[in-house]
Amino acid sequence: MKAKKLISILLTIIFITSMLSGCSKTTNQPNGEASSAKKDIVKVWTFPVEKDYEQNFAKIKEDFESKNPNIEIQVEVLSWAEGVKKFDTAINAGDPPDLMFIVPSAKYVQTGLAVPIEDYIDKETLSDYYPVALEYMKVGGKLYGLPLYMKIHTIAGNKKLMEEAGIDWKKIQENGWTWDEFKELTKKGTKINAEGKQQYGFVFHGAGVDITELLNHMLMNNGLPYMVDEKGKFTYTDPKFLETLKFIRSLIDEGIMPKESNQITPQKRMELFYTEQAMIIGKAMPYYEVVIGDNNKKVQEKTAPPDQKVVDFVLLPEPHAAGQKAITPGGVDGYSMFKQKNYNGPVSQEEHLRNVAKVLVALTSGYAGISAKILCLPQVTKSGDQIWKDKYTMKPENKEEVDRLFKNVLPPVQVDPALSQKAQKLYDEVIKAEYPALLGGDITPEKMYEDVKKAAQEIFGDNVY
Repeated sequence: MKAKKLISILLTIIFITSMLSGCSKTTNQPNGEASSAKKDIVKVWTFPVEKDYEQNFAKIKEDFESKNPNIEIQVEVLSWAEGVKKFDTAINAGDPPDLMFIVPSAKYVQTGLAVPIEDYIDKETLSDYYPVALEYMKVGGKLYGLPLYMKIHTIAGNKKLMEEAGIDWKKIQENGWTWDEFKELTKKGTKINAEGKQQYGFVFHGAGVDITELLNHMLMNNGLPYMVDEKGKFTYTDPKFLETLKFIRSLIDEGIMPKESNQITPQKRMELFYTEQAMIIGKAMPYYEVVIGDNNKKVQEKTAPPDQKVVDFVLLPEPHAAGQKAITPGGVDGYSMFKQKNYNGPVSQEEHLRNVAKVLVALTSGYAGISAKILCLPQVTKSGDQIWKDKYTMKPENKEEVDRLFKNVLPPVQVDPALSQKAQKLYDEVIKAEYPALLGGDITPEKMYEDVKKAAQEIFGDNVY
């Protein structure tokens, strides 16, 4: 009996020892490092960046995890409409994902949870990225993430409708156009069409996401490319701000843009474009050639709504105020790196951040450049160029216009994060709040300008124009 009891105790000890040994088992990784057998989970929040992004992300994840068996990537795909709000809630609660598809900004750096990535990625790895693209991922001179692609936002037209209006779109692509020329030509495309429907010369969304995007584009093309300039001065108190508000308002008052522009969502804007009720739209991106091409197939296969037409899509430059330089709004999109306030993972936080940095590089270089190729945008890494440079397919007139437009993209200015955050607060609380009323005709350009000047003087004192 005593022997049986002794054997039972010994088996129990062996079992417990085996369990403990299993919990602390270490494995040798491909890079030669030893790591805990329990996987370190890296959380990534992203968006449907392009039509094949989920498959492309899955391929990168599979390849990465096969080479790094101690790391697991957990991904959540957010909606464009709600994703940033969800992220803002998470970071304000101290619990952001490790990687978020968002360009870093002062308000995120101020939380203390944005991570300077140069502490975790060596210079040789960073040398794969083109310097101009990295500049857009910096705040206060520090690098907080890596770009996936460079982007441009512009406007675009329906070739058939423009030619019917007698518009030489090739000349505009090559030489640009002023605000006066833009108004004169878009007015020619404003009419009642053959189907008895209102056709607008220009439609730009004023509802949904980025509702002030038209204002930002016009300000950049009227000598105000930055809200806070390199001297740290707030620029929107300049009289050119009022001039820009008046120009936008005049497009609505003269019927070139819909009077309900503050209710036009991006989806509604595209519906008007597909039904030939909008001659020129904004914003537009090179990727629209793919999106509109897909819709053209539906029209030809009669699976699109019956009033939609085949659209021959032509990229155009933004118009600029007389005497001002033409600017293409642009920059990058990419992933920023964050840490959690109360980290509680299976490895130390430092080791976890090193693992997050490895995932960050995998999601933005080499094969990941397929997204830039699909979006018809330039690569941001040498490794991406090597794989994808010769695999782009665009209509020649749009490819040439993309190359021209990128020459007019300005580099970002690095300003004090605290100053930048103050400016953004003013923008959100005054400009973004009042802009829909301006589009709707409920306040005048003069009233909105005075409100912006008053708020700026209270926040920035004499540090304004």
